[in-house]
Amino acid sequence: MDMFLKLKTIAAAILLILLGMSYTYSQRSTEQSQEEKAGKRELKREAALNLLRLKKSMEEEAFYAARVALNIWRSTAMDAGTFDQEQYDELKKQLYEKSVNNSLKCFEFFLEEESFHDANMCLQTWKIHSQEIGIFDQTTYEELQDKLIKARTEKILEREKKEEASD
Repeated sequence: MDMFLKLKTIAAAILLILLGMSYTYSQRSTEQSQEEKAGKRELKREAALNLLRLKKSMEEEAFYAARVALNIWRSTAMDAGTFDQEQYDELKKQLYEKSVNNSLKCFEFFLEEESFHDANMCLQTWKIHSQEIGIFDQTTYEELQDKLIKARTEKILEREKKEEASD
């Protein structure tokens, strides 16, 4: 009988230990899920803020700053589970379209200023960025290249005439 009482006591102790562990585990699990929810809310908030920063950057800043903001938003939105590929593609398209338009203005400005190297850099930026979003037009590119070559050639001829006149 004494042995039976010891076994009952040991079984009861083990049962109490298991119940205690079960209770502790369920409490930790609840705490973790609350922490996970809070972390998820924070990630979603950060993604939303980064989207606002991106939109502001696209309006006010140059291409590369906005491109960085686009990448940051994409990363935080993926972490938060709120990433939308269609929205990303649309924002990227808007960003590159703005760059394409600015590159053409840049090209014309530097062409007028007779800064042909800078005009060429703007033309190459236009080409690369228009290719990135699938709006590149080879004919337009060749026309702009010809315009640049013609302006360069005219400047060289003008300089030569001045040199001949001064001799």
